[in-house]
Amino acid sequence: MTATAMRAPRKKQVRASKVVARTVLYLVLIAWAVFMLMPFAWMILTSIKTQKEAMSIPIKWLPEVAHWENYIQVLTKYNFGLYYYNTGFTTVIIISAQIITCSMAAYVFARLEFPGKNIIFLLMLAVMMVPAQMIMIPRYVITMKMGLLNTLWGIIVSNIPSIYGTFFLRQNFQSLPRDLDESAMLDGCGYFRTFWTILLPLVRNGLISYAVLSLMWAWNDFLWPLLVISSSKRYVLSIAIANLQGEYNTDYPLMMTAGTIAMLPILVVFIFAQNRLMEGIAISGLKT
Repeated sequence: MTATAMRAPRKKQVRASKVVARTVLYLVLIAWAVFMLMPFAWMILTSIKTQKEAMSIPIKWLPEVAHWENYIQVLTKYNFGLYYYNTGFTTVIIISAQIITCSMAAYVFARLEFPGKNIIFLLMLAVMMVPAQMIMIPRYVITMKMGLLNTLWGIIVSNIPSIYGTFFLRQNFQSLPRDLDESAMLDGCGYFRTFWTILLPLVRNGLISYAVLSLMWAWNDFLWPLLVISSSKRYVLSIAIANLQGEYNTDYPLMMTAGTIAMLPILVVFIFAQNRLMEGIAISGLKT
């Protein structure tokens, strides 16, 4: 038997083993995806059930009749349209302000040289290691002295500074070649023009990635709005959903309906921005 004839069965065995391994991997990934999606499926299906169907044992996954009126009830009777506006208003301003301030600070730390730059940046990173709960009282006192308690601006102002956003975008700026700065300077561009017209458009994936991450955090923030807001007219969605849970009885279909409504914007944004999100996160880890 020739060497070529002996290699043919081995190639077939290797190819077959690769097919089996890939099939097993896909099955594991599909099973894991189904496991991860089950809570979301349960939430959406429960939102169109009655209270009796939601509490039934054994579990009834599908309702006998879809009760879409739960959505109308949540938006009208429980005033979730107002809470949607409050959450959207605070989230949009927080994200916009963070993108502006963090991108400027990231440019300074990534591209400019000045005494003590590394020490200042390390001190900023050290602040990230402090648990957020430890600075809640100072934040509350400062917000109170600014006269922003029980206002949406009380949620916004204290959340504008973001050390993580500065670090994240700094990594994106550092991934760009230094030749861009030198060429811009030779063409007569100053620091701000170099930042605004040359470098900032090149890190748009990082900006989109951070905007999505900031959106998820700001939209779902619960503890700080709970401390700052006392009037029901200024509730955000996270507080409003928590208030649907009663002391002795909870209407789970309405709570799941509110959760589904609150989840939709995040889901839509993630679906359309997931590619840029992954690219921006990958770039942020290229240079340290």
